[in-house]
Amino acid sequence: MSNVVSILLIVSILISVGLILIASFDVTAQMNLFGNTARDLLYSHVVKLIIGAFLMTVAMIVDYKIHIKLAQFYYFLSLGLLLIPFFLPKINGTSRWISLPGFSFQPSELAKIVLIISLSVYISQNKEQMKTFYTGFLKPLLLSLPFLALIVLEPDLSTSVVLLLLVLMMLYSHGARGAYIFMTVLLLFAIFYLALNNGFFLKDYQLWRLRTFLEGDHPEQVSKAIQALREGGLVGKGVGLGEVKLAVPAVVSDFILAAAGEEFGMIGIIAITLLFFLLVSIMLRLAEKLQDTFATAYITGFSFLIILQVLINLGVVTGALPVTGVTLPFLSYGGSSIITMLLGLGVVINILTHSNGSERS
Repeated sequence: MSNVVSILLIVSILISVGLILIASFDVTAQMNLFGNTARDLLYSHVVKLIIGAFLMTVAMIVDYKIHIKLAQFYYFLSLGLLLIPFFLPKINGTSRWISLPGFSFQPSELAKIVLIISLSVYISQNKEQMKTFYTGFLKPLLLSLPFLALIVLEPDLSTSVVLLLLVLMMLYSHGARGAYIFMTVLLLFAIFYLALNNGFFLKDYQLWRLRTFLEGDHPEQVSKAIQALREGGLVGKGVGLGEVKLAVPAVVSDFILAAAGEEFGMIGIIAITLLFFLLVSIMLRLAEKLQDTFATAYITGFSFLIILQVLINLGVVTGALPVTGVTLPFLSYGGSSIITMLLGLGVVINILTHSNGSERS
């Protein structure tokens, strides 16, 4: 139980840091970036946190084994939700969102949790054959393909790459041969190389982002983010005193670490990063002790998702990776992200409090 308390405490600290950073934005300055909706920025984030906390509580109460029985339903429901935006008016030129009264939902965020559940069920049912090419690698990859394809078509290349890496990490950690994973990564690089040189598959803005990165140039938002980090120095300017952050596009979502760096300094960035890795290390250590293969696979997959998003977010903000739209778990502004991450965490907590006596299945 103490480990569960530690997990909830770390997540609470991360959420609190996100709230502080969002609250620190001057409303007047924010209106220059976000329009009139800036006045409701903090309120909107708190509402979504409450929704996420409610769903997390429900997930903590409901026996995790019910998700095994409903995995197929979740799979097709998630695919259906991913299809819906293609029949709705595009938002910012993309088909990523389902607009509801007072709220827009991004189905690809839920797809991350559903894919972890689906793969965990598959791994638990085929654990003895995970070293074979077809059963242990190709078949689960094909199972994931509809998710990846629909998200690429939205287009949302960054989320599809995160999901593909997540799938490969889950398969490798549960027995798939490293050679298969390595060849898939090589194939992925080959596809991107051909796309860069021939202009197919990628949208114009995606090609521009990749070419700009490869040429060593930084887009405006990255340059401003790096400037914010530099001006924050070692200890930062203090809460609410950052100014460069106001010039960083998407600063409360994809680039919230830029605001953290300017106001909390390098020490703050290191502390946030250490909290994430402490959270992940606790979950992975506990997952190793579980006797239920589904439970182990799910917690491992959820941990990998956090690791991937943190590393990608750090890489983008510091200019080490091309610009992507990957949020920082539990900190970034973004209803779909915070709600689904809290929902996914609720399943982790339920597993840790109910699976100790289970036999490996």
